[in-house]
Amino acid sequence: MAALLDEMERAAGGAVADVPTLLDLVRLTRTEPGLRAVWLQAHDDAEPVLAAALAQRAGQPTESLRIRMQAAMINGALRAAVEHHAWHSAPGHSPDAAYADLVDAIRAALLTAARGLPR
Repeated sequence: MAALLDEMERAAGGAVADVPTLLDLVRLTRTEPGLRAVWLQAHDDAEPVLAAALAQRAGQPTESLRIRMQAAMINGALRAAVEHHAWHSAPGHSPDAAYADLVDAIRAALLTAARGLPR
């Protein structure tokens, strides 16, 4: 999971300035059904991409239940983290602060998913 987080941060690169705009859009998904549909469709479209990357790394078929479940868990954790952060943070933070707080939320969500269900 740590490698995934590191790769996501590296890939984000110069996107820091766009984080406040992203969070504003995610806030609107609570009240705008059309935006909500697009947001959820984007996550639906991302899941097979996550599964393909996981399958390649694990040397397993993309269709394996284990790979599909892992992709769904990561995808759900990412969506929940971004939504939670957007809905519970005030607009107007600097791009750097918004980015750092979002990374912290994503890290916490992915670590929670990695730990699995309580026994």
